[in-house]
Amino acid sequence: MNTLIFISGLIYSMTSLVHLIGGQIDPVRPFLNSDLADNPKAVLLVCFHVFSAILVASGILLSYVGWYNIASSYDVMLFLSALYVIFALIFLGIGFYYFRFEAITQLPHWILLLPIGVLGIMGAM
Repeated sequence: MNTLIFISGLIYSMTSLVHLIGGQIDPVRPFLNSDLADNPKAVLLVCFHVFSAILVASGILLSYVGWYNIASSYDVMLFLSALYVIFALIFLGIGFYYFRFEAITQLPHWILLLPIGVLGIMGAM
């Protein structure tokens, strides 16, 4: 077992649940109930569910690779984990643009994304 990759996969899986439940309640529903045109609403909903699918698939993949310690998949794990570090940096960057230093609490998504990426990278190296 590769513990770091496996833990990264477990965090992915928990993040998937937080994203699907919390994301639907907080940002998605109010946005869909707004007066914005249907096209931007549809695009947001597609993006939300595409990212949901990525989270679920990533969680399963990392958990599986970590549990069975499949070293031949470590390059893929490294790439996937690097993406999550980039996702965390995007949240921090956009959050800083809109909220300055309150970005840490206004867009806290990076708190889950960063450890997923870092643990996955550490486990794949």
